[in-house]
Amino acid sequence: MEDKTSLALSSFQGNANCAQSVLLAFAIDEGLTAEQCLMLGSGLGGGVGQKQHICGAINAGAMIIGLRFGNSNPSDTDAKQRATALVAEYMDKCAQSLGSTDCCKILGVDLNDPIAKQKARDAGLFDMVCGKAIKTVCQLLENDYRIE
Repeated sequence: MEDKTSLALSSFQGNANCAQSVLLAFAIDEGLTAEQCLMLGSGLGGGVGQKQHICGAINAGAMIIGLRFGNSNPSDTDAKQRATALVAEYMDKCAQSLGSTDCCKILGVDLNDPIAKQKARDAGLFDMVCGKAIKTVCQLLENDYRIE
């Protein structure tokens, strides 16, 4: 069986966005279907609606942490606070590893500039930079945010 990072990178190479790729890699473990992962992550690539805010891969990782540790009952404030604290810690780890949590800073390309976007694609920047973000998120989820 392939590891989560390989699964996510394979999905990314197969035209899934960064968020969809992370979600797909953890789908079975989290009880999600591939269709749900694709739909949930569809608007997160490129930093949420391609506005280049929080990286889609990082955002998807926060969703997985919520599935693992969050509250399923609105009155379970302990679980909600635990998930919030874990996501805050996770965001700090992502920023430390990637230099930021924002797509625009991680990628260094304005995705709304079609010429710059194409130059980045031609140079393999998405595979390199987004691939690193996907790998970082998968490794954090597998190593630091597992349910024991």
